[in-house]
Amino acid sequence: MDGSDEEEHWNLPTSPPAPFLGPEASSSEHTVGASMAFPATGAKGALGLSFSGGSGGMTSLSWRDGRFSDWTVQVGEKFYHLHAFLLARASLFFESHMSIAARTEQGNFKGSDLTEVLPTSCHSAFEDALDFMYSENQANFEAPASKALLLLKIADILQISSLFEAMGRRIEAAFEDTAPLLLEQYCRFHIPGTDDGAALRQIRDGAVDLIARKFQPFLTNTEMKTALLRLPARVLVEILDADELLVASEDVVFDFVLSRLQLEEPPESDGQNSDGSSADSDAGEKASPSGRPDCAESDDEEALWDKVRWAFLSSQKFAQALALGKSLLKPEVTLRALTARSIRFDLGGAEAFGSMGYVASLVPRRPILPPGVPPPTSTEIDFCFHYAHSEQYACGEALRSQPKRIGDVVLRVLVFPAGTDTGVARGSLSVFLEAVPQPNWPRDWEFANIRYGIACIRWPSGSGETWAAKKKSDLWTFKANRLDRGWHDFLAPGEIHRYLGPDGFVCIRGSLEQECLGRAFLLNQGSHTGYSGGVGDAAGSSASRRSWVHTSALICVGLAQEATFTSRAAVSCSLSHRRVKHNDMSRWWECFCWSLDPELTSLLSVLYKYTHTHTYYIHTCMYEDR
Repeated sequence: MDGSDEEEHWNLPTSPPAPFLGPEASSSEHTVGASMAFPATGAKGALGLSFSGGSGGMTSLSWRDGRFSDWTVQVGEKFYHLHAFLLARASLFFESHMSIAARTEQGNFKGSDLTEVLPTSCHSAFEDALDFMYSENQANFEAPASKALLLLKIADILQISSLFEAMGRRIEAAFEDTAPLLLEQYCRFHIPGTDDGAALRQIRDGAVDLIARKFQPFLTNTEMKTALLRLPARVLVEILDADELLVASEDVVFDFVLSRLQLEEPPESDGQNSDGSSADSDAGEKASPSGRPDCAESDDEEALWDKVRWAFLSSQKFAQALALGKSLLKPEVTLRALTARSIRFDLGGAEAFGSMGYVASLVPRRPILPPGVPPPTSTEIDFCFHYAHSEQYACGEALRSQPKRIGDVVLRVLVFPAGTDTGVARGSLSVFLEAVPQPNWPRDWEFANIRYGIACIRWPSGSGETWAAKKKSDLWTFKANRLDRGWHDFLAPGEIHRYLGPDGFVCIRGSLEQECLGRAFLLNQGSHTGYSGGVGDAAGSSASRRSWVHTSALICVGLAQEATFTSRAAVSCSLSHRRVKHNDMSRWWECFCWSLDPELTSLLSVLYKYTHTHTYYIHTCMYEDR
């Protein structure tokens, strides 16, 4: 056929438009010859080509409908009708299995049984793995955090490299926020005594370490807390044993352990299925309704309780623990808890119980303080609490620190994170210093003119910054009807965010000024000894019945004991502006006490006890009889 024939065929008037030409092309004018007129500007395309043969072949294959399937996969009780080419392309496991099946000619059945190949806990994530293998845009595949590690395990077993890499990136990107979920997934498929590979071990060890360093912040997230409560007891023991466990107080650990043991459905232990049956076919122990042997369950409970550092538990929580009864707190655990508290609070406890192995429980958790802030002194009280968001606490909800004895007065920090219910603006931080009455105090107890301070410590916001604090101070007389003193609006609404640490903690420090330490004793109150008679009838040293005169400039003690001195001496001490450290005080004390009668020496020992640990302005003048 020559060129004229082609042109004549192109312009046959009775021929319908070619199926591949669009409507614009079919209505356009064409000239006979080598040239051709193109559609006008503004048409859909340069040639206006479009497919008009229907939608066949345009829909991607799906594992859900089973069309054209040629390979069956069984996972537990479920059967999936899949496509051999897609499976072999994605997975070396399937490729190898199909190759073996083709060589051995295994009858008419073409498929794989993964029931025993995949851990039971991974069965629920197999469909997500199929979604990935069938996806035409695997780079944008999204997997839920609750299945990320299960999918990584499936990818490792079935040798799906692209899925392994995708889940690895997903886990790494969200590791800081989802460590409890990842660890819970790991414990679901891990069988104790087996090796899951270096990658999974690294994830497991990293998650345990991170959870310890962010324990309380994770507890404020409901999903993360649920995952933590479902961890096996032996993993929780490893986490709770860390000195670096990030908690504001030991009460947080107690509440968590109690919640864990009060679960209606105890969590699956390592290697256990959700129905309580063992994932290990060789395991033959008779399981309890919770899926664990009875003896193992009892040992788990005891091990968890032993990780509570009872010596640092608040009195309220300790009383709650003793009221739990034998069902949750075994008598042996109660005995160890009481012993730990006796060692800490009894002056002779460490010596008496030192050989019984309870010393480890007396190590406190790492304190939560901004970098560079010194630990509290004997006249300071630290209190930290976690502040996740403004709705975390109700207006009027109070938090209290552990009480601390300074002299005779016992004080604690009282905080209202959302403000008091006295009309203060919602969101204000209210902070007070509160006296805690003791049974041995007299009815009319009073600590007069106590100068105290409260500070809110701010974390550094940059690498070159140091910590700072907002501090307020006041003078107050603490008595039975005036227990606390502070500020309802210590921080204005919204100001608290400036003082949040990187993990969401707020640190408050209350203190007594050193100038008022002498007024922190009940030495001049006759009923301090428990004697019910008049002040003048109470037995005691002569100095204890003497009215002490306290000023910020002068303390004078005049002593004349010439009748009992082998060599006459006159000793006076006065407050001056020369700073004397405790080493100088020790030498002064040795020289001073040789001439005093035992009763007076006993009284002044109280003063020396505090001058030995704090700086005082003391000037001594001693005159020998020449």
